[in-house]
Amino acid sequence: GSMGIYVFNTEVLSSALREDAEDPNSAHDFGKNILPKLITTHKVYAYPFSGYWVDVGTVQAYWEAHMDLLADQPPLDLLDRNWVIHTRSEERPPVNIRTGAVVAHSLITDGCVIEGTVEYSVLSPGVKVGRGAVVRNSIVLTDTVIEVGAMVDRSIIDKECHILSNAHIGYGVDYSPNPLGDLTSGITLVGKNAVVPAGVRVGRNCIVAGDVREADFAGTMVPSGTTVGVVPPG
Repeated sequence: GSMGIYVFNTEVLSSALREDAEDPNSAHDFGKNILPKLITTHKVYAYPFSGYWVDVGTVQAYWEAHMDLLADQPPLDLLDRNWVIHTRSEERPPVNIRTGAVVAHSLITDGCVIEGTVEYSVLSPGVKVGRGAVVRNSIVLTDTVIEVGAMVDRSIIDKECHILSNAHIGYGVDYSPNPLGDLTSGITLVGKNAVVPAGVRVGRNCIVAGDVREADFAGTMVPSGTTVGVVPPG
């Protein structure tokens, strides 16, 4: 497959895009329309890449790519000084790991405050894990707060979420699929700025849509394979 990395002559690309925009039969897609046509009219070269690369266009692939980073010898080594990270990152204070915290096989980013347990997980900047909380086999994005006694297992939690005390995300052994997000392997998703109420249990393969609040939950149990809130198309 294609890595999706292209180098174009600016004039050629501009002309191709304008021509494609005027074609009513085109899906206006690089892979389906623009590149195939350029191959017939211009010189196009491909570079065979044999290094580590993953298409993270699915939930499963996105989760697996993060878990790959936690290996003792990861296929993409973030500590490799010969291949440094050039992206400018936000300045935050160092990670604060407090008394009683347990951290193992995880990547914890600047600004995080850890009072609970984090295992086999990747935490973005500013995540807070409260006392007695457990985050395991999960990806937690920027500025999410996981309160005292909460559990997050095999889940992807978006930015600025609030998981209230003793809530459980990724609960139970029921792996009923969720057709809405094509979720079958047990990964549960929580959308940006969502609030999961205290004590609520969210099963496997669930979707909690962005911006949901406590009133959006019908009870204390969200069955596996179901969705809370409205998920926008795409």
